[in-house]
Amino acid sequence: MEKKLSLTLVLILVLSLCFSPHTAASASQTALIPLPETGEVISGFKTVEAGDMALINSKSVLFEHEKTGAKLLYIQNKDMDRSFDISFKTPALDNAGAIHVLEHMSISCSNKYPLKDLIFAILNQTYSTYANAYTRQNFTTYPVSSLSEEQLLKLTDVYLDSVYHPSVSNSKNLFSREAWRYEMQDANAPLTLTGTVYNEMKGDLGNISSAASQNVLQALFPGSIQSNIAAGVPDNIKELTYEQVLNFRNTYYHPSNSLMVLYGNVDYRRFLKHINDEFLSKYDKKEIAVETGKITPLKEKAERTVKFPVAASSNTKNSSQIDYAFAFTDISEEDTVGLGILADILNQETSPVMEALKKSDIGGSYSVSFDAAFTQPILTFSAANADESKKAEFKMLIDNSMSNIISTGFDKTAVDAVISNTLLTNSNLAENRNTGVNLSMKIASMWANHGSLDYYNHLIKNIKTIKDKAEDNYFEKLLKKYIENNNHAALAITVPEAGLAEKLANAEKKHLSDLKAAMNKQELDKITADTKAYNEWNNQLPDPKIVESLQAVKIADLPEEVKTYKTNDSFTSDGVRLLSAEANVGETETSSLLFDTSAVPMKKLHYLQLYADLFGKLSTKNYTQKQLNTQKLRYLNNAEFHIANVTQNNARQYTPYFSISWMGIASEYDKQLSLVKEILLNTNFDNSKALLNLVRAQVSNLKSQYTNDPLSILLLRNLAQIDESSTYQNYISGLDYYNFLLKLEKDLVSNPKAAAAELKNINALILNKTNLVTTYVGNKNAIKNYEDSIKIITDALPKKKITSQDYGKLPKPALREGIAVDSTVQYNAISASYKKMGFAFTGKLLPIQTLIDQNYITPKLRFGYGAYVSIVSFNSNGLLTASYRDPNIRETFEVYKGLPAYIKNMDLTQETLDRFILNAFSDYSAPRGELAGAESALLNYLSGKKAEDKLKILHEIKSTTVQDVKDTFAMFQSFIKNGSYSTVGSKQKLLENKDLFDEILSIK
Repeated sequence: MEKKLSLTLVLILVLSLCFSPHTAASASQTALIPLPETGEVISGFKTVEAGDMALINSKSVLFEHEKTGAKLLYIQNKDMDRSFDISFKTPALDNAGAIHVLEHMSISCSNKYPLKDLIFAILNQTYSTYANAYTRQNFTTYPVSSLSEEQLLKLTDVYLDSVYHPSVSNSKNLFSREAWRYEMQDANAPLTLTGTVYNEMKGDLGNISSAASQNVLQALFPGSIQSNIAAGVPDNIKELTYEQVLNFRNTYYHPSNSLMVLYGNVDYRRFLKHINDEFLSKYDKKEIAVETGKITPLKEKAERTVKFPVAASSNTKNSSQIDYAFAFTDISEEDTVGLGILADILNQETSPVMEALKKSDIGGSYSVSFDAAFTQPILTFSAANADESKKAEFKMLIDNSMSNIISTGFDKTAVDAVISNTLLTNSNLAENRNTGVNLSMKIASMWANHGSLDYYNHLIKNIKTIKDKAEDNYFEKLLKKYIENNNHAALAITVPEAGLAEKLANAEKKHLSDLKAAMNKQELDKITADTKAYNEWNNQLPDPKIVESLQAVKIADLPEEVKTYKTNDSFTSDGVRLLSAEANVGETETSSLLFDTSAVPMKKLHYLQLYADLFGKLSTKNYTQKQLNTQKLRYLNNAEFHIANVTQNNARQYTPYFSISWMGIASEYDKQLSLVKEILLNTNFDNSKALLNLVRAQVSNLKSQYTNDPLSILLLRNLAQIDESSTYQNYISGLDYYNFLLKLEKDLVSNPKAAAAELKNINALILNKTNLVTTYVGNKNAIKNYEDSIKIITDALPKKKITSQDYGKLPKPALREGIAVDSTVQYNAISASYKKMGFAFTGKLLPIQTLIDQNYITPKLRFGYGAYVSIVSFNSNGLLTASYRDPNIRETFEVYKGLPAYIKNMDLTQETLDRFILNAFSDYSAPRGELAGAESALLNYLSGKKAEDKLKILHEIKSTTVQDVKDTFAMFQSFIKNGSYSTVGSKQKLLENKDLFDEILSIK
């Protein structure tokens, strides 16, 4: 269902540097309950196996329910963000999407909790930190988490009731809502086809990357269910029946076919008892045959070409995708880990295969990926924005490169760097939010596809074993074993066809028109009656008593606490700022350098962005490109080089910085700094061929991003109106930058020296210790070393006066803008700053955003009009509303325009509002890892935000009243009147609604 999106762009552009409060836990809360001995039976669950999970410094216990055979893996640690997940093996028997529709229906309603939108009540009205459900190729999974053990136990009950006791009374309406339905408001209205899953998959399959992935599966696994799309294909979804969904549920949703994962600091015995007494004790063990789709490896390599529909105005030259994929059968756990690392080695910019590909000019960008989420895992070589006529050349180049590597071997230093990077990244998994949820789903995938429950218990051990074997040509042997003579491979070419998008859209319109014309009066009356009945059902308000029963935490119980970190702020004798935060960690550290870029002239800003994109990718005085890439992997883990704005005074003021950030090992800090110094001082900008290749790759990456993730460009441009910082970010990294790169690509052929000169000028402006800010997060001893060692950088830099430039005249997008991309669905947004709305940010707005999303926008956009996701985001700078994978434009903006009337006329009680307060408080309090939390605290400090500010927001959230909600009426009126309106979608749909826009652009 994937309701909660990762709104990275929103956070970067609007919040800039957001708070990350942590709810403190007492010593008694963190005490862990002793684990059982092997063989011990607890509430019908037999302890089968105990183990260690070094990946996240945890213990694990595998239980098996004796009566049903259901498995439950408990992962014990002190994480207070506890989680529960249940998964079922669910084979994709066809493309009709029964698995996906069932997932949506299951989490919408149950016998015990008969709401029609249960998941949204959990998301928005409980003390949850995560709630969702996902359809994957061979399994369906239902994860949920909370900072409260009581709340998690309640949500475990809700989730299990949803999958085992689905509601009967609402199911047919739920099927119509989630799968598909015909709609006709009256006899004169056009007949339309809509549905949440139907529209979701139109969007998901509406980009060439998804189409190419499906092409690969159909080429590799002909006639196998592995080639089906578990989530469904729109043309097949509309043939799906309610009875088929019920039959699928009755077959596969059984405890004997399930895996549960319980995670964190909980009394696991309580959970085992509840799960047994309320659910599993009512079932008996059942043999369930789950088809895997495993096929005999192909005897000859396959080739398959498919057409992908794009608009008639699209430029299809060099826009194809070529994939060369290999499938593997019955591979060991160690080799599964090894093939994942092998893909990372091959995917390095300076690997032998990548260097050969860049010289070939077959495509704009290239990648190598490994996917173990299939019964027969896949390794794929891809060329995006490629010339399809060079498919044979692409295949031959890959084959020859693999043969050469087998003969001559990998650069062992490069291999060691990739493995070290992999080990450090995996060892810091717990730094991410929702660790339990993410890990549970990974475990479920290995269980469903490979029958393994201890893959992640063994992961660190396997990586270390592989590291030891690397010197003995382990990866070369992998290539020889799995690639060299492997005929279970396919060359899949996905070719865009201009005009096919309009042809298909018109055919769909004609089909619906002809269908209506062929109907008699009785049939027409039935559809209009069904539409009316559905709308009446959809508009029914939830029973507040049922919603209240979901809660296990009261407002009074919410702790207004924020975890703090010891922060050090000092300046060197020459004015360099040293900022550090002490974290309770071992040798792991994070560090960053922030160079003030205010002196870069406005007309040179795109060269500044290019400089950031190229940083560390060109050779230097002492390192070739290949050597430098190896050094970066080895010492600068998860390195990021980008232009970041540090805001003050709620983004009314900002300073642009060139940011260099990385994670590493504290004892190697001097080597890290020396490497950064080498790149800063000694980069060679005169290699015109390397420069051209990198620019071409960036053009290709941005083009793919706009097609595959239209939301990113929508938010970037729409939010450009909200404040000066966002205007700057949009100009420097959005469509203006893309168009700059298109021109530069041509100029590099005719006059390569000019670009090199511009980059050298940017480098000279950046190399300056004036206003330089350095940051560091680590343990106490590591911080002392940082303060001493930072001189490696600062002593090498000149100190020059900065003449700040005026960026107040940067161009902004039109207030009402449409952007045409190759998409079958739309993405719509309105945003406005508080200044424009005549309002000020307060924490009271955070519960209000979830209230209007669940009670007004989601019912109308998702359940009424079929948009997949709605977004409502209040933050410190303004308000954003957006729709994702939306079949409409005009109708969506009309819904938004109804916000003031909704606020004015709503009948709201404090009891109802309190439920939204719970969730807003939980969202704002969600914890992060020790390093990530300290880093966030440091960045907040840099932005002038104090712990008192966080506490103030938490208090405001808790104290929100009904009158506070009513008081936003004028704000929403101003939002609709003064907001910026944007749509990204199909050109045909934009032209049908051209009166809504001041300007309609097309991405080249």
